[in-house]
Amino acid sequence: MADEIQLLNDVPLFSNLSKKDLRLLANAAHDMSYEAGTRLTTQDELGVTFFVVIDGEAEVSIGGQPRKRLGPGDYFGEMSIIDRSPRSADVVALTKMRCLVFTQWSFRPFLKDHPDVAWSILEVLVRRLREAEKPAVAD
Repeated sequence: MADEIQLLNDVPLFSNLSKKDLRLLANAAHDMSYEAGTRLTTQDELGVTFFVVIDGEAEVSIGGQPRKRLGPGDYFGEMSIIDRSPRSADVVALTKMRCLVFTQWSFRPFLKDHPDVAWSILEVLVRRLREAEKPAVAD
């Protein structure tokens, strides 16, 4: 458990939480490992999990087009946790990965009790939306 608390503390999203809150969050986490090539999320499928990358890299693609790489400290799956809608992207492990995984039923109550974490997620969502709305640059 101490390991998960430290891992969460190292994630910028959770770095301002107290040790008590980190312990509560760690209790809700599932420490999972994935092999390279594993599909972690599938676009347009319902999702009930939120992932925090501890080790390794993943690729995010939308409609089969690579959009972004994720690494330690990044997270994904938060949109489905918030609005209970299908996933907006595929996420596939590029390397062996280790993630802390939260279910919707454990993470949503945590967000309600920790508005600072919810606000951080909102900031990331807005940044992603603004990036998605930018016109494509011609080669």
